[in-house]
Amino acid sequence: MKQVNFSHPGGFPLEQETLERLQTAYRSELYEAIKRHLSILPDKNYIIAHAQNGKQGWAVIHQDGEGILYPITGAITNFLKTTRTITNLIYGDGTSQTAYTDYQAEYVSTIGTPSTNDKETINYYDLNTFETVKSMQAIDQILKSINLKIDNNTADIFAIEGDINQAKSDINYIYNSYLPLNGSKAMQGDLNLGTHQLYLNNLNLGSSSDYLLAVNNQNQVVKNSTLLSSLIDRIETLEKRPATAVPIGMIALWGKPAPFPEGWEEYVPLRGRMPIGLDTNDSTFNTLLNYGGNKQKTLTINEIPPHTHSYDKAISGRGYQTRSDDNPLGSNVSETSGSTGGGLPFSLMNPYRVVHFIEYTGNLSDNQKPTSPTSLTASNIGTTTLTLNWNASTDNVGVTGYLVYKDNGNTLLAELGKDSLTYNVTGLSPNSTYNFQVKAKDAAGNISEPASENATTSPVPTPTVPTLQYAYYGGENMTLQWPNYIDSEAITYELFRSINGGTPMLLQRSTDTFFYDKLSNGVTYSYQIRINHNEYVSGYSNTVTVTGRSS
Repeated sequence: MKQVNFSHPGGFPLEQETLERLQTAYRSELYEAIKRHLSILPDKNYIIAHAQNGKQGWAVIHQDGEGILYPITGAITNFLKTTRTITNLIYGDGTSQTAYTDYQAEYVSTIGTPSTNDKETINYYDLNTFETVKSMQAIDQILKSINLKIDNNTADIFAIEGDINQAKSDINYIYNSYLPLNGSKAMQGDLNLGTHQLYLNNLNLGSSSDYLLAVNNQNQVVKNSTLLSSLIDRIETLEKRPATAVPIGMIALWGKPAPFPEGWEEYVPLRGRMPIGLDTNDSTFNTLLNYGGNKQKTLTINEIPPHTHSYDKAISGRGYQTRSDDNPLGSNVSETSGSTGGGLPFSLMNPYRVVHFIEYTGNLSDNQKPTSPTSLTASNIGTTTLTLNWNASTDNVGVTGYLVYKDNGNTLLAELGKDSLTYNVTGLSPNSTYNFQVKAKDAAGNISEPASENATTSPVPTPTVPTLQYAYYGGENMTLQWPNYIDSEAITYELFRSINGGTPMLLQRSTDTFFYDKLSNGVTYSYQIRINHNEYVSGYSNTVTVTGRSS
């Protein structure tokens, strides 16, 4: 390392070589030694220390192929502004050259635009991209924390080793005290099973009706055939006994709202159907003999809205009477003028949903919701329709149906059966994005988490501007025609006509591709046509102008 002695008496001859040695001692020796000690790499920027408590911080920033040590001032933020200032002096030869270069950095709240001129260069940096060089104090704290964890782990290891030794001792005790796996020692003692016991060392201690297995005088395990045979007979008797419980799948009339009895659920295939039966006590329900009937409502005069009758013929002295062919009440009915009908309201009550049919499923106390449907996708996407598809959910008891929603679950589109894994959505708007959800449901009313899918409908294609053609050979008849642009779906054509240069008027709105018009001699007619498909309107076609002539 270079060293310069300035302490000689008589003054020091300060020359250019001396200044070069001073700068080399700082940059190439002292500064490089610090960077090597801090493991600073040439392709990274570093925070040596943040500015705090009124003391400036330090950063190493690589510029122009070398690391520059910048002092930092200000309050800590996420960004750094660096300023490199060059000072020129007039040298002895009369030229202005760079004499000093100052480096300074400060914290800023935002990143600005870098700038460079002859005297100053300003750059901005994101401190999140900098590496932080830990101080010796921070490293010492980390080492202390690691040593503490090592001490704790060492204590845990000693405790585990003690547990292992205890487990080995227990295993040896079990091996020496109980039945070994190699069968070298017989188990002794009685295993109490309540009413029935397992005697392994004395067959005579038990009666013939209270033990299943025992060890005989030859140390062989034997079974109690009497007790086993008795148990088998009892099982066979129970199997042959006819069941008295409600069979799974039985359908019953409920006729009330939910909730249902335990083990029952609504029978979805008959939802909304009405049971028809014979009521011999009500004549309005027994008109179809044993097949049931329907009940009809007949309005009385007082139940119809107030109204008046108009008559076209007056007969003196008899009031007003209509002709027999005009009178809806018959030819022999006479009415006086005025109004009739009382306008009394019907006696109606607010409706509520009645479940007519329920099915016994045997599902009791089910609190577990089904799994969410998987692989929800949208296919066959059109302008106003699409098809949803999904894979079946599972449940601890059984899935009974699926709920299909639109608009993030705010609109219920359909409630489907358990075997339905697809649904056709209609009534959508073209070129619009929707969110669809499908949830699984079980008999207990548990609802799964939703499967969600976004889908965008197709835009309506802009209708093609049609080409209008005509055929006219004189006289009053002329034919207009145009090609059909969509064969798979009928579209609407709007035909306009103006006469003698007047305002065009809508002449026809139709799916036809032709029109017959009658022309008057000497009158000029102009025609144009356009497509109006689902309110998407094309431009107007070419104009066909024809003047009627007699021949």
